[in-house]
Amino acid sequence: MTDQYVDVNTNTRPDAYKEILRRTRKEHRLLSAHWEITYRCNERCTHCYLDVLPPGSQLPGELTTEEAKGVIDQLAELGALTISFSGGEVFLRKDIFEIAGYARKKGFAVRFFTNGILIKPPVADKIAAIKPVVVELSVYGVDAETHDGITQVPGSFDLTLRAVKLLLERNVRCIIKTPVMKENIHQIEALKQLAADLGITFQYDLTIIPKHTGDLSPLKHRPTDDQLLDFLRERVSPETWHLYPYNDDFRFCSIGMNSLDIGPYGEIYTCVGARVSAGNVRQAPLHQIWKESPVWEQTTNLNLANLPVCATCELRQFCVRCHGTAAFEDGDMLGCSSVAYREARLRRQAYLEKGVTHA
Repeated sequence: MTDQYVDVNTNTRPDAYKEILRRTRKEHRLLSAHWEITYRCNERCTHCYLDVLPPGSQLPGELTTEEAKGVIDQLAELGALTISFSGGEVFLRKDIFEIAGYARKKGFAVRFFTNGILIKPPVADKIAAIKPVVVELSVYGVDAETHDGITQVPGSFDLTLRAVKLLLERNVRCIIKTPVMKENIHQIEALKQLAADLGITFQYDLTIIPKHTGDLSPLKHRPTDDQLLDFLRERVSPETWHLYPYNDDFRFCSIGMNSLDIGPYGEIYTCVGARVSAGNVRQAPLHQIWKESPVWEQTTNLNLANLPVCATCELRQFCVRCHGTAAFEDGDMLGCSSVAYREARLRRQAYLEKGVTHA
């Protein structure tokens, strides 16, 4: 089992895949698409960065089945290899299996991000028939009280775990993933064990971001400084944290380089976090958006040399920065991300407490 979270900045991917990543990033070649195929959801998670809509909402503006297939054709023409279908709740789209099946016929590796509530045996059969690379399911606590308190849907914890078991019975690879919140930070090891008992991968991260409308209410879930420092003390050391380099070419992420985000209504964004619009597939072909929109060059240039505050920050070697969070929460994509600075400060403290004299 792999224990992954945002603070582990080691890269253990196979060399061949590392080379694919390197080349596609360098050449601005499209490798993957994250597709928020609907904003409807059957949970009401209090930390969600989206203003999701009720499951039965009538949304004529969503891309139609045929439009979605057309987008898949255009992704294939650009040479993309993977599509991650997300939401909202992806399985609220009644045509999701037709769309995902079409993507598989076009040669794409498919991933599903879901809460699992709708996965009963017939749905699990359909998922297995798609042969996805993985199904990623969000679990917010090790018990129903914690999980259901976040989703605001009684019984959702049991339904999500039912989904995992149904998929595993059909040999579908699953991942449990958990954002670290003040409500569950003390349960991370138990969640890790839950995944181990199921024989699957567990992933967690520290990312709690504002809603993209500017609403800051999700931030109430962020752990306190004391909680986070205790958490990092158990996980950050010279062995687990490799100091980031000082060179000007260093990048905190690959925004704008080899991936994009697709919204339910055809909008193309640089990524889920930053959400900078590059255009809309209803107004221009995807290849034109990918090759001609100026936002790609702007975001591709977000290396350390072009981040004036970060370039001189004493904590940059410990920082896990999201440019989108800096923009949404602090008002400047190029400026300091206050939450990243806080985490970097605590991460450095945990690192130095391990007996390192300097960083």
